[in-house]
Parts: sequence; C-alpha cells; structure tokens
Amino acid sequence: MSYKHNNLMAMRENYWNDTDSAQVQKEKKFFQHTLLEHAIHSSPSEDDAKYLFFSFPSIIIVKGYALGFQHDTVQAMIFKHIQDNKNLLKQKSDIKIQFRM
Repeated sequence: MSYKHNNLMAMRENYWNDTDSAQVQKEKKFFQHTLLEHAIHSSPSEDDAKYLFFSFPSIIIVKGYALGFQHDTVQAMIFKHIQDNKNLLKQKSDIKIQFRM
C-alpha cells in the first residue's frame, strides 16, 4: 500500500467517522439521495452511501474536501463516477480506486 493510498484512506475514514459535523451529515444524506436519483438503490442506506463514498477516485476526495461534496464541480465528478460504475455500484462489487491528481 502506497503512502498516497494510506493518506487518502485516512481522509476517507476520518470524514466518514465524523459524527460532529453538520456538513458531513448533510453530505452523507446527499450521497444517499444521489444513489436514489441515479436508480442505484430504491431505498439507499447509510452503508450504501459509505460504499459509494469509499469508491470515489482520489480527485473526488481531494476536491470534495476542498470545495465540499455538494459543490457543482464535485457533484459533476460524482455523477460521472456513478454513471461509469453503475452496475458495479448496484452489485457492490469491488471498484478499483483510481488515484489521479
């Protein structure tokens, strides 16, 4: 596991485990709503949202931290990621995390 992967995984875990931030809670609901809107799950749970979040390429994680995951630019990247991986997301199959900065 690379140094970059360790740092990004720590960012993902810190974000997901943040229960104090109202912004993070709002964004988690956004992820669930996005899964519903894109017909990935008919009743997405927080676990479904977590699976989506942990599948994001590094560029989405970094820009999401910087701008917020509901920023228009980040949303567009999230929607493209969902489009490109729709079947894998539905099946909760392993998605190779992309590292691109």
